[in-house]
Amino acid sequence: MGKQKFTRSTKILSVLSLVFFVISVTAASASGNVHIDASASETNGHGSRDSRIDSLSGSQYGYKEGYNAGLEDCLKHRQEGVLTKMTEPEINNKWTRNYKISYIKGFNKGYLNGYNDARFSCLKKW
Repeated sequence: MGKQKFTRSTKILSVLSLVFFVISVTAASASGNVHIDASASETNGHGSRDSRIDSLSGSQYGYKEGYNAGLEDCLKHRQEGVLTKMTEPEINNKWTRNYKISYIKGFNKGYLNGYNDARFSCLKKW
């Protein structure tokens, strides 16, 4: 009789844990915490993987440009200088519209990160 209670308790707990798991996964996907790469609504043929690659290439170039600008500002102005204008990335007219958009977004993000890193490391030395 004791073994039957144990078996029944184990089955009930396993079913409840399975239900809990399904509910938590469903709630996470409904709240937007789960990222799905493939999107059926994209009609242009460029998925988020392409966008990430475009953004990464822009970010790398932007970081380098921003780092140089931040270092220059720090050496010229010390603590008073702040970023007032970002340089524009060089855009090739042969690039697709989506590539340009992702590249510019990545460039801006990388530029700010590089600028802040350079200013921080320079001001730490003073």
